[in-house]
Amino acid sequence: MNDAIRGMLWMLAQTTCMCAMMACVRQLSFEGFEGPQLVFFRAAAGLLVLLPWLAVTLRREPEILIPREWKFILLRGFIALCGVMGWFMALTGLSISDVVAVQFTHPLFVVIGAALVLRETVGVWRWSAVLVGFIGALIIIRPGYVPFDPLVLGVLISAMSNATVQLITKHYSLRISGAVMILYMNAVMAIGALAVCWPDWIWPHWSHLGWILAIGALGTCAHIFLARGMKVADASMLGPVDFLRLPIASVFGWFLFREYSDIWTWIGAGIIFIAVLIITRREARTMRQERA
Repeated sequence: MNDAIRGMLWMLAQTTCMCAMMACVRQLSFEGFEGPQLVFFRAAAGLLVLLPWLAVTLRREPEILIPREWKFILLRGFIALCGVMGWFMALTGLSISDVVAVQFTHPLFVVIGAALVLRETVGVWRWSAVLVGFIGALIIIRPGYVPFDPLVLGVLISAMSNATVQLITKHYSLRISGAVMILYMNAVMAIGALAVCWPDWIWPHWSHLGWILAIGALGTCAHIFLARGMKVADASMLGPVDFLRLPIASVFGWFLFREYSDIWTWIGAGIIFIAVLIITRREARTMRQERA
């Protein structure tokens, strides 16, 4: 099996884990848990997974746990908290497939942030793709034609926050360990989410434990599978695989909750897919030219 196929299979596994995690969040929302408490469960489970690494790091190289750029890493964690909070709150009221469809705007926000914040050169093709992508988003949301659901704003905030986190990660990834950034992110998310949800805290029952542990395990596996996929194949090849999230999420939504999205959601998601595909192809061509 060549590297391209292996990379795509890792990406498919990552996408499936993310959709399964969303299904777990959706199920717990039916049990009465609100978005902030679900975010706490996700972050706390992530911290538990990191405990063995943390124990080893404290013995061998504790200095890496307090990087010079710690203020920016805390800021990254706070932005991630806002994003996951919007994402999980949306999952308490919207179908999984609708949330996924609107989340497809994330790469478009990355392009905008790269141009405005990192001062990267963005050509006409990529700006055109961003415009086309947002037309797709408007088709999904259809303001003025269907009653506006405020939870859609939560998904858009999530997409913008994820794009910002990605840009910060890109800027500091060569100087700060990825595990350190994940540790800070989970710590900030756990503390922030607990502060928000504590007044309305619901003590989980033993029957909820499996769903809660699954959120942490699936989220962690998704990060691992993504990293492995990126090691063996180019990001430009793996990016389009992420759009399988919509049919996979639709299967989870229909099978578990009897949910489905209308035709306009699929049309809008398809337009966003075309826009991101244009961005991905242009990015791959630019990288090839730079290497030459």
